[in-house]
Amino acid sequence: MFFRIPCLTPGYIRYLQTEAARNVLQKSEDLLLSRVAVLLGLTGISMSGYSTHQLTLHYKPSSRVL
Repeated sequence: MFFRIPCLTPGYIRYLQTEAARNVLQKSEDLLLSRVAVLLGLTGISMSGYSTHQLTLHYKPSSRVL
């Protein structure tokens, strides 16, 4: 079974160039998006730890519970 190689017309070359540029841009966007996601996740975890720490600093157990 043989596959036909498409003719290299100017329109086809332009199409290949735009596809290559789209792939490069998409990879850089994916990298940026994953870094932003990690940054937001770490920010959320650190804010949660900080608020828990602040709550435990001023915690006084009730005498009725013990």
